[in-house]
Amino acid sequence: MKPGIAVCFPGTGFTCKEALFERLASDFSARGYDVVRLDFSHIPFREIESLEEAIAVAQRAVKRQLSHIVFSEYADIVFVSKSLGTILAAQVERENDLKPRQLFLTPLNRTLMLIRPETRVIAMALGTQDRFLSGRALTSFCEPRGINYCLIEGVNHSLKDDQNAARTLQIIEQIATLCN
Repeated sequence: MKPGIAVCFPGTGFTCKEALFERLASDFSARGYDVVRLDFSHIPFREIESLEEAIAVAQRAVKRQLSHIVFSEYADIVFVSKSLGTILAAQVERENDLKPRQLFLTPLNRTLMLIRPETRVIAMALGTQDRFLSGRALTSFCEPRGINYCLIEGVNHSLKDDQNAARTLQIIEQIATLCN
């Protein structure tokens, strides 16, 4: 049996080439995990009008890109997801009856509705200035369920401090620590 696999589920504008995903993928790779970086670059998200349509198009891409993976070969499965990717990661867990450990970065309201009591959540991270989900909503969801979460002060949905590159590196480090 292989030690583990980490699957990175990007968002609509936050690809697996972003520094945060690169750091997390590197950390898992260093632990002997196979790393799969899903790619949505072919999807014209700017032309898609609804969340439902974006999910449907991205779901097809996810199914195609994961079709060759035999998850039962791995001792540990980790899904690292961002924004739209959090919805897709939760759906893949449900549809394939998998028990991955999930790291949800900037989850959406729809994501919270998909998380089952048996979902193994490593943590959730959200900027306090996120326009899609409030820190209060995340706290209200996580605390009664005993889910570890991290609210990052003063940043938006990108989880970056656009004015301070050093702070962005600190945020990446803070999120990477959640996976240890």
